[in-house]
Amino acid sequence: MKEYVGKMKVVIVAYGHADNVVCSTKALSKYIDVTLIFVTSGDRFVSSIFDWDISKIPYGLTTDSSIVENIVGEKILGYLGPRIKIYIARTPNRKILRDWKRRNFRYIKQVAEYINNNSYDVVHFNGSSGFQIYFHFFLNRKPKVYTIHDYLPHSGESTFRSKAVNTLLNKFYTRSDYEFIQHYQFLNKRFSRFYNISQERVHTVYCGPLEIYRTFADDSPVEETNTILFFGRISPYKGLECLLQAVSEIKKVVPDIKLIIAGKGNFWLEVEDKTVFEIHNYHIPNEELVNLIQRASVVVAPYNDATHSAVIMTALAFNKPVVASAVGGIPEVIEDNVTGRLVPPGGPQALASAILDLLLNSEKRKQMKNNIAMKCSQGKLSWDYIAKQTIAVYKTAIKNHKV
Repeated sequence: MKEYVGKMKVVIVAYGHADNVVCSTKALSKYIDVTLIFVTSGDRFVSSIFDWDISKIPYGLTTDSSIVENIVGEKILGYLGPRIKIYIARTPNRKILRDWKRRNFRYIKQVAEYINNNSYDVVHFNGSSGFQIYFHFFLNRKPKVYTIHDYLPHSGESTFRSKAVNTLLNKFYTRSDYEFIQHYQFLNKRFSRFYNISQERVHTVYCGPLEIYRTFADDSPVEETNTILFFGRISPYKGLECLLQAVSEIKKVVPDIKLIIAGKGNFWLEVEDKTVFEIHNYHIPNEELVNLIQRASVVVAPYNDATHSAVIMTALAFNKPVVASAVGGIPEVIEDNVTGRLVPPGGPQALASAILDLLLNSEKRKQMKNNIAMKCSQGKLSWDYIAKQTIAVYKTAIKNHKV
Protein backbone atom coordinates (compact mmCIF):
# COMPACT_ATOMS: atom_id res chain seq x y z
CA MET A 1 0.00 0.00 0.00
CA LYS A 2 1.28 3.45 -0.86
CA GLU A 3 0.23 7.06 -1.02
CA TYR A 4 0.46 8.90 -4.33
CA VAL A 5 2.61 12.01 -4.58
CA GLY A 6 3.23 14.12 -7.70
CA LYS A 7 1.35 14.56 -10.99
CA MET A 8 -0.64 11.46 -11.78
CA LYS A 9 -0.51 9.70 -15.14
CA VAL A 10 -3.70 7.86 -16.08
CA VAL A 11 -4.92 5.99 -19.15
CA ILE A 12 -8.66 5.70 -19.76
CA VAL A 13 -9.68 2.66 -21.82
CA ALA A 14 -13.20 3.26 -23.12
CA TYR A 15 -15.49 0.76 -24.82
CA GLY A 16 -18.29 3.25 -25.47
CA HIS A 17 -20.25 6.00 -23.68
CA ALA A 18 -18.22 8.47 -25.70
CA ASP A 19 -20.08 11.61 -24.61
CA ASN A 20 -19.58 10.82 -20.92
CA VAL A 21 -15.95 9.77 -21.38
CA VAL A 22 -14.96 12.82 -23.42
CA CYS A 23 -16.47 15.27 -20.90
CA SER A 24 -14.88 13.47 -17.96
CA THR A 25 -11.48 13.26 -19.65
CA LYS A 26 -11.44 16.97 -20.38
CA ALA A 27 -12.22 17.77 -16.74
CA LEU A 28 -9.50 15.39 -15.52
CA SER A 29 -6.89 16.87 -17.84
CA LYS A 30 -6.89 20.07 -15.76
CA TYR A 31 -5.25 18.15 -12.91
CA ILE A 32 -3.54 15.02 -14.29
CA ASP A 33 -1.74 13.67 -17.35
CA VAL A 34 -4.43 11.66 -19.14
CA THR A 35 -4.45 9.45 -22.25
CA LEU A 36 -7.73 8.29 -23.78
CA ILE A 37 -7.93 5.04 -25.78
CA PHE A 38 -11.17 4.04 -27.49
CA VAL A 39 -11.45 0.30 -28.15
CA THR A 40 -13.37 -0.32 -31.38
CA SER A 41 -14.23 -3.30 -33.58
CA GLY A 42 -15.13 -3.94 -37.19
CA ASP A 43 -15.39 -1.16 -39.76
CA ARG A 44 -17.52 1.36 -37.90
CA PHE A 45 -17.63 2.72 -34.37
CA VAL A 46 -20.92 4.32 -33.33
CA SER A 47 -21.20 5.65 -29.78
CA SER A 48 -23.27 8.74 -28.96
CA ILE A 49 -21.17 11.64 -30.37
CA PHE A 50 -19.04 9.34 -32.54
CA ASP A 51 -19.92 7.77 -35.88
CA TRP A 52 -16.51 6.77 -37.19
CA ASP A 53 -15.54 4.99 -40.36
CA ILE A 54 -12.55 3.01 -39.08
CA SER A 55 -12.28 0.63 -42.02
CA LYS A 56 -9.07 2.21 -43.31
CA ILE A 57 -7.05 2.26 -40.09
CA PRO A 58 -4.89 -0.75 -39.19
CA TYR A 59 -5.83 -3.28 -36.54
CA GLY A 60 -4.19 -2.82 -33.18
CA LEU A 61 -3.37 0.50 -31.55
CA THR A 62 -3.17 3.63 -33.70
CA THR A 63 -1.19 6.44 -32.08
CA ASP A 64 -0.39 8.36 -35.28
CA SER A 65 -1.86 11.79 -34.53
CA SER A 66 -2.64 12.61 -38.19
CA ILE A 67 -4.76 9.45 -38.56
CA VAL A 68 -6.49 9.86 -35.19
CA GLU A 69 -7.25 13.55 -35.70
CA ASN A 70 -8.82 12.85 -39.09
CA ILE A 71 -11.17 10.29 -37.54
CA VAL A 72 -12.00 12.09 -34.29
CA GLY A 73 -12.72 15.42 -35.98
CA GLU A 74 -11.90 19.05 -35.27
CA LYS A 75 -14.85 19.82 -32.98
CA ILE A 76 -14.13 16.99 -30.55
CA LEU A 77 -10.40 17.70 -30.58
CA GLY A 78 -11.04 21.40 -30.05
CA TYR A 79 -13.24 20.60 -27.06
CA LEU A 80 -10.68 18.23 -25.53
CA GLY A 81 -7.78 20.63 -25.97
CA PRO A 82 -4.07 19.92 -26.49
CA ARG A 83 -3.33 18.35 -23.09
CA ILE A 84 -5.09 15.07 -23.89
CA LYS A 85 -3.61 12.27 -25.98
CA ILE A 86 -6.31 10.29 -27.77
CA TYR A 87 -5.70 6.97 -29.54
CA ILE A 88 -7.83 4.34 -31.28
CA ALA A 89 -7.54 0.57 -30.83
CA ARG A 90 -9.22 -1.54 -33.51
CA THR A 91 -9.98 -5.26 -33.56
CA PRO A 92 -11.60 -7.30 -36.37
CA ASN A 93 -14.65 -8.11 -34.22
CA ARG A 94 -15.73 -8.51 -30.58
CA LYS A 95 -15.27 -12.26 -30.29
CA ILE A 96 -13.55 -13.79 -27.29
CA LEU A 97 -14.54 -17.45 -27.06
CA ARG A 98 -14.59 -17.87 -30.84
CA ASP A 99 -11.45 -15.87 -31.47
CA TRP A 100 -10.00 -18.97 -33.14
CA LYS A 101 -6.91 -17.40 -34.64
CA ARG A 102 -6.41 -15.26 -31.52
CA ARG A 103 -6.41 -12.10 -33.62
CA ASN A 104 -8.37 -10.04 -31.10
CA PHE A 105 -6.19 -11.48 -28.35
CA ARG A 106 -3.03 -10.25 -30.09
CA TYR A 107 -4.40 -6.77 -30.82
CA ILE A 108 -5.61 -6.23 -27.25
CA LYS A 109 -2.25 -7.49 -26.02
CA GLN A 110 -0.59 -4.82 -28.16
CA VAL A 111 -2.69 -2.12 -26.45
CA ALA A 112 -1.83 -3.55 -23.05
CA GLU A 113 1.88 -3.62 -23.86
CA TYR A 114 1.71 0.06 -24.77
CA ILE A 115 0.08 0.79 -21.41
CA ASN A 116 2.62 -1.31 -19.52
CA ASN A 117 5.52 0.36 -21.30
CA ASN A 118 4.36 3.91 -20.62
CA SER A 119 4.37 3.98 -16.83
CA TYR A 120 0.73 4.81 -16.20
CA ASP A 121 -0.15 5.00 -12.53
CA VAL A 122 -3.76 3.86 -13.02
CA VAL A 123 -5.83 2.22 -15.76
CA HIS A 124 -9.45 3.39 -15.78
CA PHE A 125 -11.85 1.20 -17.78
CA ASN A 126 -15.13 2.77 -18.84
CA GLY A 127 -18.01 0.70 -20.21
CA SER A 128 -18.25 -3.04 -20.72
CA SER A 129 -16.60 -5.46 -23.14
CA GLY A 130 -15.53 -9.08 -23.23
CA PHE A 131 -12.05 -7.75 -23.97
CA GLN A 132 -11.88 -6.70 -20.33
CA ILE A 133 -10.84 -10.25 -19.44
CA TYR A 134 -7.77 -9.92 -21.70
CA PHE A 135 -6.85 -6.54 -20.24
CA HIS A 136 -7.28 -7.88 -16.73
CA PHE A 137 -4.51 -10.41 -17.13
CA PHE A 138 -2.23 -8.35 -19.38
CA LEU A 139 -2.35 -5.45 -16.88
CA ASN A 140 -2.34 -7.45 -13.68
CA ARG A 141 0.36 -5.28 -12.11
CA LYS A 142 -1.52 -2.02 -12.64
CA PRO A 143 -3.99 -0.36 -10.23
CA LYS A 144 -7.38 -0.49 -11.95
CA VAL A 145 -10.62 1.49 -11.73
CA TYR A 146 -13.74 0.31 -13.52
CA THR A 147 -16.84 2.36 -14.37
CA ILE A 148 -19.59 -0.13 -15.16
CA HIS A 149 -22.59 1.82 -16.42
CA ASP A 150 -25.14 -0.99 -16.38
CA TYR A 151 -24.17 -3.84 -14.10
CA LEU A 152 -27.41 -5.56 -15.25
CA PRO A 153 -28.91 -5.05 -18.74
CA HIS A 154 -32.12 -3.03 -19.14
CA SER A 155 -35.35 -5.00 -19.23
CA GLY A 156 -35.95 -6.58 -22.61
CA GLU A 157 -32.42 -5.85 -23.86
CA SER A 158 -30.52 -9.08 -23.23
CA THR A 159 -30.73 -12.84 -23.49
CA PHE A 160 -30.46 -15.11 -20.47
CA ARG A 161 -27.06 -16.25 -21.72
CA SER A 162 -25.60 -12.76 -22.25
CA LYS A 163 -26.88 -11.64 -18.85
CA ALA A 164 -25.34 -14.70 -17.17
CA VAL A 165 -21.97 -14.22 -18.88
CA ASN A 166 -21.93 -10.50 -18.05
CA THR A 167 -22.73 -11.21 -14.40
CA LEU A 168 -20.10 -13.95 -14.16
CA LEU A 169 -17.36 -11.69 -15.56
CA ASN A 170 -18.31 -8.78 -13.32
CA LYS A 171 -18.25 -11.10 -10.32
CA PHE A 172 -14.73 -12.11 -11.30
CA TYR A 173 -13.60 -8.46 -11.44
CA THR A 174 -15.21 -7.69 -8.09
CA ARG A 175 -13.12 -10.46 -6.57
CA SER A 176 -9.97 -8.74 -7.87
CA ASP A 177 -8.50 -5.50 -6.52
CA TYR A 178 -10.44 -3.05 -8.71
CA GLU A 179 -12.06 0.10 -7.41
CA PHE A 180 -15.49 0.67 -8.98
CA ILE A 181 -17.36 3.81 -9.98
CA GLN A 182 -21.15 4.05 -10.13
CA HIS A 183 -22.92 7.24 -11.18
CA TYR A 184 -25.63 7.21 -8.49
CA GLN A 185 -26.07 6.22 -4.86
CA PHE A 186 -28.92 4.01 -6.05
CA LEU A 187 -26.50 2.07 -8.26
CA ASN A 188 -23.74 2.11 -5.66
CA LYS A 189 -25.92 0.27 -3.16
CA ARG A 190 -27.41 -2.11 -5.73
CA PHE A 191 -24.01 -2.95 -7.23
CA SER A 192 -22.29 -3.65 -3.92
CA ARG A 193 -25.23 -5.73 -2.68
CA PHE A 194 -25.58 -7.71 -5.94
CA TYR A 195 -21.88 -8.64 -6.03
CA ASN A 196 -21.49 -8.85 -2.25
CA ILE A 197 -18.54 -6.47 -2.01
CA SER A 198 -17.74 -3.69 0.44
CA GLN A 199 -19.29 -0.34 -0.37
CA GLU A 200 -15.87 1.16 0.36
CA ARG A 201 -14.78 -0.20 -3.03
CA VAL A 202 -17.78 1.25 -4.88
CA HIS A 203 -17.54 5.02 -5.29
CA THR A 204 -20.40 7.30 -6.24
CA VAL A 205 -19.20 9.80 -8.85
CA TYR A 206 -22.00 11.51 -10.74
CA CYS A 207 -22.08 12.15 -14.47
CA GLY A 208 -22.21 15.85 -15.26
CA PRO A 209 -24.15 17.57 -18.05
CA LEU A 210 -22.94 16.24 -21.39
CA GLU A 211 -21.67 19.61 -22.54
CA ILE A 212 -19.75 18.15 -25.49
CA TYR A 213 -22.99 18.43 -27.47
CA ARG A 214 -22.82 22.21 -27.22
CA THR A 215 -19.93 22.14 -29.69
CA PHE A 216 -22.41 21.01 -32.36
CA ALA A 217 -24.81 23.93 -31.89
CA ASP A 218 -25.15 26.48 -34.66
CA ASP A 219 -27.19 29.67 -34.43
CA SER A 220 -29.71 28.75 -31.77
CA PRO A 221 -33.11 27.95 -33.27
CA VAL A 222 -36.12 29.47 -31.57
CA GLU A 223 -37.59 27.35 -28.78
CA GLU A 224 -40.97 26.18 -29.99
CA THR A 225 -43.98 26.66 -27.75
CA ASN A 226 -45.73 23.40 -26.84
CA THR A 227 -43.05 21.16 -28.33
CA ILE A 228 -41.80 18.24 -26.26
CA LEU A 229 -38.93 15.92 -27.13
CA PHE A 230 -38.31 12.22 -26.54
CA PHE A 231 -34.87 11.18 -27.80
CA GLY A 232 -32.37 8.37 -27.52
CA ARG A 233 -32.34 4.70 -28.44
CA ILE A 234 -35.87 3.39 -29.02
CA SER A 235 -36.48 0.50 -26.62
CA PRO A 236 -39.54 -0.95 -24.82
CA TYR A 237 -38.29 -0.05 -21.33
CA LYS A 238 -38.31 3.66 -22.14
CA GLY A 239 -42.07 4.07 -21.73
CA LEU A 240 -42.91 5.41 -25.18
CA GLU A 241 -46.39 3.85 -25.13
CA CYS A 242 -47.16 5.67 -21.89
CA LEU A 243 -45.98 8.94 -23.44
CA LEU A 244 -48.25 8.52 -26.48
CA GLN A 245 -51.22 8.00 -24.17
CA ALA A 246 -50.21 11.12 -22.23
CA VAL A 247 -50.03 13.18 -25.43
CA SER A 248 -53.64 12.22 -26.20
CA GLU A 249 -54.61 13.75 -22.84
CA ILE A 250 -52.41 16.81 -23.33
CA LYS A 251 -53.98 17.51 -26.73
CA LYS A 252 -57.35 18.09 -25.03
CA VAL A 253 -55.81 21.10 -23.26
CA VAL A 254 -53.11 22.11 -25.75
CA PRO A 255 -54.44 21.38 -29.26
CA ASP A 256 -51.18 22.38 -30.97
CA ILE A 257 -49.00 20.04 -28.91
CA LYS A 258 -46.08 18.50 -30.83
CA LEU A 259 -44.09 15.45 -29.76
CA ILE A 260 -40.72 14.90 -31.45
CA ILE A 261 -39.50 11.29 -31.23
CA ALA A 262 -35.86 10.94 -32.25
CA GLY A 263 -33.69 7.86 -32.11
CA LYS A 264 -32.64 4.58 -33.65
CA GLY A 265 -34.41 1.33 -32.79
CA ASN A 266 -37.45 -0.78 -33.52
CA PHE A 267 -40.31 1.68 -33.64
CA TRP A 268 -43.22 -0.69 -33.06
CA LEU A 269 -45.97 1.88 -32.47
CA GLU A 270 -48.53 3.13 -34.96
CA VAL A 271 -48.54 6.92 -35.28
CA GLU A 272 -50.87 8.54 -37.78
CA ASP A 273 -51.35 12.21 -36.87
CA LYS A 274 -48.35 13.95 -38.47
CA THR A 275 -49.45 17.32 -37.08
CA VAL A 276 -48.81 16.05 -33.55
CA PHE A 277 -45.89 13.67 -34.08
CA GLU A 278 -42.53 14.33 -35.72
CA ILE A 279 -40.54 11.10 -35.97
CA HIS A 280 -36.83 10.64 -36.72
CA ASN A 281 -36.31 6.87 -36.45
CA TYR A 282 -32.56 6.60 -37.13
CA HIS A 283 -29.22 7.37 -35.50
CA ILE A 284 -29.44 11.14 -35.09
CA PRO A 285 -26.33 13.09 -36.17
CA ASN A 286 -24.98 15.44 -33.51
CA GLU A 287 -25.96 18.69 -35.19
CA GLU A 288 -29.50 17.46 -35.82
CA LEU A 289 -29.90 16.20 -32.26
CA VAL A 290 -28.76 19.52 -30.81
CA ASN A 291 -31.20 21.35 -33.09
CA LEU A 292 -34.07 19.18 -31.82
CA ILE A 293 -33.11 19.78 -28.18
CA GLN A 294 -32.97 23.52 -28.73
CA ARG A 295 -36.39 23.50 -30.40
CA ALA A 296 -38.07 21.72 -27.50
CA SER A 297 -39.65 23.43 -24.50
CA VAL A 298 -39.47 20.26 -22.42
CA VAL A 299 -37.58 16.95 -22.67
CA VAL A 300 -39.42 13.81 -21.57
CA ALA A 301 -37.93 10.57 -20.18
CA PRO A 302 -40.92 8.41 -19.14
CA TYR A 303 -38.93 5.22 -18.48
CA ASN A 304 -40.56 2.11 -17.02
CA ASP A 305 -37.24 1.27 -15.36
CA ALA A 306 -33.76 2.72 -15.55
CA THR A 307 -30.39 2.87 -13.90
CA HIS A 308 -29.32 6.27 -15.18
CA SER A 309 -29.92 8.38 -18.28
CA ALA A 310 -27.50 10.04 -20.71
CA VAL A 311 -30.59 11.59 -22.32
CA ILE A 312 -31.31 13.57 -19.15
CA MET A 313 -27.69 14.67 -18.76
CA THR A 314 -27.69 15.85 -22.39
CA ALA A 315 -30.87 17.84 -21.85
CA LEU A 316 -29.37 19.46 -18.74
CA ALA A 317 -26.39 20.61 -20.82
CA PHE A 318 -28.85 22.87 -22.63
CA ASN A 319 -30.70 23.88 -19.43
CA LYS A 320 -33.84 22.07 -20.58
CA PRO A 321 -36.38 21.09 -17.92
CA VAL A 322 -37.02 17.33 -17.91
CA VAL A 323 -40.16 15.40 -17.05
CA ALA A 324 -38.95 11.95 -16.00
CA SER A 325 -40.05 8.81 -14.22
CA ALA A 326 -38.84 8.54 -10.63
CA VAL A 327 -36.91 5.33 -11.22
CA GLY A 328 -33.32 4.23 -10.65
CA GLY A 329 -30.92 7.08 -10.02
CA ILE A 330 -33.00 9.69 -11.86
CA PRO A 331 -34.36 11.35 -8.66
CA GLU A 332 -30.74 12.04 -7.67
CA VAL A 333 -30.23 14.39 -10.63
CA ILE A 334 -33.73 15.75 -11.28
CA GLU A 335 -35.28 17.69 -8.40
CA ASP A 336 -39.05 17.78 -8.61
CA ASN A 337 -40.32 21.31 -9.26
CA VAL A 338 -36.73 22.62 -9.23
CA THR A 339 -35.00 21.28 -12.37
CA GLY A 340 -37.92 19.30 -13.78
CA ARG A 341 -40.82 17.09 -12.78
CA LEU A 342 -40.76 13.54 -11.44
CA VAL A 343 -43.68 11.17 -11.98
CA PRO A 344 -44.42 7.51 -11.18
CA PRO A 345 -43.52 5.14 -14.05
CA GLY A 346 -46.30 3.82 -16.28
CA GLY A 347 -48.90 6.47 -15.40
CA PRO A 348 -50.02 8.44 -18.47
CA GLN A 349 -52.33 10.74 -16.46
CA ALA A 350 -49.56 11.80 -14.07
CA LEU A 351 -47.16 12.19 -16.99
CA ALA A 352 -49.63 14.36 -18.90
CA SER A 353 -50.28 16.51 -15.83
CA ALA A 354 -46.55 17.12 -15.23
CA ILE A 355 -45.90 18.02 -18.88
CA LEU A 356 -48.86 20.41 -18.89
CA ASP A 357 -47.59 21.99 -15.67
CA LEU A 358 -44.46 23.08 -17.52
CA LEU A 359 -45.95 23.86 -20.93
CA LEU A 360 -48.55 26.17 -19.42
CA ASN A 361 -46.14 27.98 -17.12
CA SER A 362 -43.36 29.78 -19.00
CA GLU A 363 -42.11 31.52 -15.82
CA LYS A 364 -41.70 28.18 -14.10
CA ARG A 365 -39.71 26.83 -17.05
CA LYS A 366 -37.53 29.93 -17.02
CA GLN A 367 -36.78 29.50 -13.32
CA MET A 368 -36.01 25.83 -13.85
CA LYS A 369 -33.49 26.73 -16.56
CA ASN A 370 -31.74 29.05 -14.13
CA ASN A 371 -31.77 26.33 -11.48
CA ILE A 372 -30.27 23.80 -13.89
CA ALA A 373 -27.47 26.17 -14.88
CA MET A 374 -26.61 26.78 -11.23
CA LYS A 375 -26.71 23.13 -10.15
CA CYS A 376 -24.60 22.00 -13.10
CA SER A 377 -21.89 24.55 -12.37
CA GLN A 378 -21.30 23.59 -8.74
CA GLY A 379 -21.57 20.58 -6.48
CA LYS A 380 -22.01 16.96 -7.49
CA LEU A 381 -22.96 17.70 -11.13
CA SER A 382 -20.04 20.05 -11.79
CA TRP A 383 -17.35 18.47 -13.98
CA ASP A 384 -14.61 20.08 -11.89
CA TYR A 385 -16.02 18.49 -8.75
CA ILE A 386 -16.43 15.18 -10.61
CA ALA A 387 -12.79 15.29 -11.73
CA LYS A 388 -11.56 15.79 -8.16
CA GLN A 389 -13.72 12.92 -6.94
CA THR A 390 -12.41 10.67 -9.70
CA ILE A 391 -8.81 11.49 -8.85
CA ALA A 392 -9.55 10.58 -5.24
CA VAL A 393 -10.71 7.16 -6.50
CA TYR A 394 -7.46 6.81 -8.46
CA LYS A 395 -5.46 7.51 -5.31
CA THR A 396 -7.48 4.87 -3.46
CA ALA A 397 -6.78 2.36 -6.24
CA ILE A 398 -3.04 3.05 -5.98
CA LYS A 399 -3.11 2.78 -2.19
CA ASN A 400 -5.02 -0.51 -2.19
CA HIS A 401 -3.31 -2.17 -5.15
CA LYS A 402 -1.71 -5.49 -4.30
CA VAL A 403 1.65 -5.58 -6.06
